[in-house]
Amino acid sequence: MAEPVETPIGEPFSAWPEYMAEAEAIIDAARERGLHLRLLGALAVIRQCPNHVWLLERTNRILTDLDFMGYEREVRDIERMFEELGYRVLGGRGVTMDVWVGRRIFEDPEGRRRRVDVFLDKLEFCHPIDLRGRLDLDPVTIPLTDLLLEKLQIVEINEKDLKDLVVLFLEHPVADREAPGSFDASYVVRLLSEDWGFYYTVSLNLDRVRRYLRTIPDLDDGQRALVEERIDHLWNEVEAAPKSLRWKLRARVGPRKRWYNEVGEGYRDLEPGREAKAWEG
Repeated sequence: MAEPVETPIGEPFSAWPEYMAEAEAIIDAARERGLHLRLLGALAVIRQCPNHVWLLERTNRILTDLDFMGYEREVRDIERMFEELGYRVLGGRGVTMDVWVGRRIFEDPEGRRRRVDVFLDKLEFCHPIDLRGRLDLDPVTIPLTDLLLEKLQIVEINEKDLKDLVVLFLEHPVADREAPGSFDASYVVRLLSEDWGFYYTVSLNLDRVRRYLRTIPDLDDGQRALVEERIDHLWNEVEAAPKSLRWKLRARVGPRKRWYNEVGEGYRDLEPGREAKAWEG
């Protein structure tokens, strides 16, 4: 298990415009060099859901660093870019080789800018999400559907993640194929019809979103109904799709055997707040 990477002291969520400006400057610098860097986590949700930032602002959360996705094949050029921008690669005590596999961490030696985490090719957490070949689908964040799956793959999901999911479903409809501003049901179906464990975690988390909806006083009945309708649309597509032989064999075993990857402590902080208690509503 990887050793933990020291987490920076956080700032209130109201500081998100400053974080966004810093993130966009990095993305612009990468684009000028022909490199792919796309936002993950809380800032990606804010960017994709401008009409519902107000709901996120009513969550007691902190911001600490900037999370990006990039390509492993570009990692040397990414490292060179951050050096040119005045960052240094984070190293030393508490940073092991396990942490560096599929990830790079950069910091400003003078402390003027936030720490930067760059994940490479895949998100390897409770369930893998392969982003290779997908970072051109959106100019700023990982693709919208992958952002949804980033949240839905969390086994010990907490209230912050559930609110992010509510906001994502409030803002965006479900489509049968890749379309701007919509969740691609065909992509979700393809992944979940091959991997029973991922399917099972998503089914649990969508049920948790449904229950969590009833606890949010800021939503009216129409908004709750819209979220439930979009969840049902997506899940009906998944349930109706044929499943692979591998999926069917694993389904026979069910949750008696662990169905997800255990996440090492060094990888647990994909975004601030991962240490929060899992939601039990």
